[in-house]
Order: sequence, then C-alpha cells, then structure tokens
Amino acid sequence: MLRSTLLALLGLALALSSPLQATTRATDYPGSVALLMEMPAVRSDLGLSSSQIAQINGLQRELKSRSEAILTKSAPVATGPASDLRLFALIDDSNAKALELLTPLQFARFSEIQNQVLSYSMLVSPQVQKKLKLSREQSASIAVLRIRGLEFVAKTNRSFGSGSISPKKRVEILRDYRIRQAEEIKSLLTPAQRTAFAALCGKPLSKS
Repeated sequence: MLRSTLLALLGLALALSSPLQATTRATDYPGSVALLMEMPAVRSDLGLSSSQIAQINGLQRELKSRSEAILTKSAPVATGPASDLRLFALIDDSNAKALELLTPLQFARFSEIQNQVLSYSMLVSPQVQKKLKLSREQSASIAVLRIRGLEFVAKTNRSFGSGSISPKKRVEILRDYRIRQAEEIKSLLTPAQRTAFAALCGKPLSKS
C-alpha cells in the first residue's frame, strides 16, 4: 500500500535528519512539512511549481544541516531539554515557512495528505482531536502514549550515541516504533471516530 510505503520512508528520513521527539509532540504538524512535500507523489498531488519545489528543498536542506549541528553538540548520554527546545523551535520555524509557500487549495490538500501518511500518529494533533471530538479520557491516553514515545526515543538515542546500535538499526527501531504507536492510538478510537478520521484523509494519494 502506498500509504504504508510513504510512512516507512517518512519515518526513515525523519530518523536520519532529526530525533523522533520532534514528531511526537502535541502539535498539528508532528513531522517535517518540507520533508513530506519533497516526496514525488506528494509534489505531484499538490501540483507544486518549480519555484515552490526549489524553496521547499532549500528548507529541508537547512533543517537537516541545523538539526544535525544541534545533535552533534549535545551530550550523547542523554537528550537535554535545551537541545529539545532548540530542535522544536527549528522544526516549527521550518514548517511555518514551508506552509506559507502553499496556496489555500494546496494547504487544504496537504492537511489531508499529512493525515494519510502519518496515519493515526496525527491524533497527537490538538486540531485533529477536536475534529474527532475525543473524550478527555481518550486525549489523556494519547498523551500517555506520546510521552512514552519520547522516553523510548531518548533511550534509543542514548544507545546510538554510545555506539551500542548502528545508524541503520536506530532508523529501523524508530520507524517500527512509530508504526506501532499509530496502531495503539487507533485502538483508542471508536468506529465512528475512525470513519471520521478517514474522511479527514481525503482522496488517496496518487502513485505518481
């Protein structure tokens, strides 16, 4: 399935370019917007112009470079709050700049595509939670899963920093965890909420 393939690719790229903490916050954009827009199928579906593509590619290169600089200057033993805050601010700024490049129609469609690719991981989004009318109990349970994800990623990054696991293994671990986390979140929803979320995904992403 195309969505599964794209989710795996996005997880791979995110793990390579920045710690997954940045993708598990309570935010409406739990990943790199520019990275998602760089994917050929997404570019084609959105009908991005050559100028938009060039600017998006530039934003992604800058995000990768600056996030790597933050990571290499951080202590490998632990993920410090200061480093996290710098990464969060960096990704938020990059996302805002990428979204500003879209027309209103492209923006609306991007929101649908993001829901498709990130699947139920998008339930960390306050906006999506509101649209699905989650109960307080459901939101609290998702918050627990999200925080558990932060702890898991910090542990994985410590193993990577100490040399216990290879870069390839780190990518695999973080990608697989993200997919499992999405399934756990899905299990918290009612059938009606799952149907409502499917409607937020719009038409299937083309295979071009």
